[in-house]
Amino acid sequence: MTESVSRARWVAPLPWVLIAVSMTLELTTPSAYSYLSLLSAAAPLAALYYRTAWVIVVALTGAAGMIALQIDQGRAYSAHFGVDFGANAVIAGAAVFFTVSTTRSSERLERVQALAEAAQRALLRPLPRRVGSVAMAGFYRAADAEALVGGDLYGVRQSAWGTRMILGDVRGKGNGAVATVATALATFREAAAVQKSLSDVAERIETALMLDSADAHDEELFVTAVLLEFPSDEPVVRLLNRGHPPVLLLDADAVRPIEAPFALPLGLGSMLGVPRQDEVTHRLSDGDLLVAYSDGITEARDTHDNFYPLTSRLGSYFTGRTGHRRSPARVAEFIEQDVGTWAETLKDDAVVLVLERATD
Repeated sequence: MTESVSRARWVAPLPWVLIAVSMTLELTTPSAYSYLSLLSAAAPLAALYYRTAWVIVVALTGAAGMIALQIDQGRAYSAHFGVDFGANAVIAGAAVFFTVSTTRSSERLERVQALAEAAQRALLRPLPRRVGSVAMAGFYRAADAEALVGGDLYGVRQSAWGTRMILGDVRGKGNGAVATVATALATFREAAAVQKSLSDVAERIETALMLDSADAHDEELFVTAVLLEFPSDEPVVRLLNRGHPPVLLLDADAVRPIEAPFALPLGLGSMLGVPRQDEVTHRLSDGDLLVAYSDGITEARDTHDNFYPLTSRLGSYFTGRTGHRRSPARVAEFIEQDVGTWAETLKDDAVVLVLERATD
């Protein structure tokens, strides 16, 4: 962005410089030489960075300069001047037409991008600072720099059984995964509000994904996901893991994963005919933080092709005697900055949620 802005500032004066130089050469060199044809380049240069009105101004300035030079030097009309003037007019007209066309295309693209952004924001809603008894912070990065939503997802819903959340990763990434993200999130938001358990919520999402899979004739449509529930009346978290990286528990002493029984990703649960999976309950102490993430974080690589060691990086910064003060916002900010330093670019979609059961 900075490079293109600097280039624009450097190139923008060139049409006027070109007009000035060509007219100066025309005035200071023998009449046997003509530099009026240089003016033909002024309008196309202006078309690269100017709006239509300014391109017209540059074109008219060049034409006026040609006529003024012809009159000032007392030259009679010549075929040579007519060719130069005609060529300049044709090229200037083409430059104006190009500017009008590109301006209209840019305006249409901006409208389409605005609509796409609104749709994506409606799909993946901004993360609130707190829902029910849970304080939270996090970030989301799509692998496609031009997109707001990729193949990762998160959702939060308050229910009669507590605050419920989902964080997941759709098979694939980019625009091809957005439809599956939409199905998973829409089903979660409805099911989390009415189903009594996380297992019931997972089964509803499973069914929705299987229907999508049948409609799309895609037998490998699935979502790895972790579902969490924070009851409002007791200091615990209930967790259901469907083939996703484990949630990390960060306290004053260590960072460790919360173990959960193996289960296939959502959408593939019926393949092995496994029995219904029940959630794991983990008791929380004051100050405990939970870190849920997608593999776009742990699979980020440095210049030596080393994976980002999330657990050890969190442990070295936030635990022990030298541990920094912990809060959802500080931990999420640390991960975002640290993984950005570790890897020049994220090649996969990435999402992080840092959660804390509030005591007030």
